[in-house]
Amino acid sequence: MKINALCLCVLLTCVALTAGCSKEIRCALSGTVTSNGEPVPVGVVNFIPESAEGSGASCGITDGTYKMTPAAGLLAGKYKVVVNATITRDKKSGELVDIDDVKDGNVDPSAVEQIDLVPPKFGAQSEQVVEINGKDKTMVYDITMVDE
Repeated sequence: MKINALCLCVLLTCVALTAGCSKEIRCALSGTVTSNGEPVPVGVVNFIPESAEGSGASCGITDGTYKMTPAAGLLAGKYKVVVNATITRDKKSGELVDIDDVKDGNVDPSAVEQIDLVPPKFGAQSEQVVEINGKDKTMVYDITMVDE
């Protein structure tokens, strides 16, 4: 009986000690992505940590929105925001073409053109930064891109 009581005390002490340990909170992000007032139909939002210790994340854009779950979310810190969004369009008709049809050889690559929907200052040359405070579990971050 004494051994069971001792084991129970040790177990409760371990639980109490680990309960006080802080875990790093991952922030779930969501928002809209527009370019010149129009929702970006498809693409990716990349969050690149400014510190060497951080780890970034990417999230897909669909119909002008993105949503990152807490499991895939970001830890506290500053992140450079880079948006990648292109569409493939038929040069003659202007109609959208599925890039997989080009890759599979169903559409002649010389008959299509890639259109970048992102102004350079939001894409490869981005200087946009978002700061995650580490206290909020969810955050809305809208990305409004305007050509200048």
